[in-house]
Amino acid sequence: MRDRLETAMHDSEVTRLAVALIDNGQMTETYILAKKDTAPLQSDTIWTVASLTKPVFAYGVMLLAERGIIDLDRPLQDYLPCPYTDDVFVPQMTARQCLSHTTGFPNWRDAQGLRSAFMPGTKFSYSSEGLTYLQHVVEHLIQMPLAVFLEQHVFAPLGMRRTRLGLEAPGDLPPMLDFLTGTLLANGALSLRTTIEDYARFVEAVWNTLPSVSRLGSHSVDEMLRPQIAVSDIPDLHWGLGWGLQYLSSVLSFWHWGVRGIPKTMNFVMGIPSQKKAIVIFTDHANGLLLCKDIIELWIGESTTPAFEWLLPAQEWRPDGKKRVL
Repeated sequence: MRDRLETAMHDSEVTRLAVALIDNGQMTETYILAKKDTAPLQSDTIWTVASLTKPVFAYGVMLLAERGIIDLDRPLQDYLPCPYTDDVFVPQMTARQCLSHTTGFPNWRDAQGLRSAFMPGTKFSYSSEGLTYLQHVVEHLIQMPLAVFLEQHVFAPLGMRRTRLGLEAPGDLPPMLDFLTGTLLANGALSLRTTIEDYARFVEAVWNTLPSVSRLGSHSVDEMLRPQIAVSDIPDLHWGLGWGLQYLSSVLSFWHWGVRGIPKTMNFVMGIPSQKKAIVIFTDHANGLLLCKDIIELWIGESTTPAFEWLLPAQEWRPDGKKRVL
């Protein structure tokens, strides 16, 4: 596998690559590769993995649901002393809709503010704003920052010793995110700092391979991996709770991706529950998703995946799953 990864990376713009393989529910191999004259890379190197934060946040929300602290189908506004926004659909939005990207909120608000585009629960549209609304409610319910809760109830129990929900520097964020203040700067949609091995440990939790460690129950894991909504009209592509879902030859797999501009990273995770196998890929280039696609094809032996049909080419990507007409 190492030789094949080196060949694939050589033909790409990526200069640093980390890959972890999970087989039979446990991490079996990691590959740390770097081209000449690049910064050192180790298995314990910290990566900013952007939207790979979202499945981790979803895991934490499901823990709260198991404990009766939050109801996935109760309107979130019911938990707050005052309205989150004056948008007409906000009183209907639920945690399930935030986690499945069906609130109707855009990915991020624009200069005109935050407005939903459709009735919650009726369509898919990828929305980091929905996760930020959910974080606002969760922090109100648990009376602590999300970063502290995840450290105590996810990172530490799962052995993710070098992982944290980092506090964003406001100057590093685009102007549209100026509304993020206080604890929301350690954001449940984008702020995870982790290592390749730590994130693989998180993915291992899907299979409850260490019964001595506190983990989600099987019902909650099944609910996360149950299709909640189709992604536009792309065949075999859906969203669960926190994870993208796709079918390859009728076999369900879960996946997610994350991209950041500063520092530049493009990352991808995919798992096949029925086979208890998964792969985690971190790259250091904004075009690293092309390499991720090549690696996934090597790993599964298929050249067509619904996830990459939606994500590539990057310039045509739209949150609603439809291709932009250029």
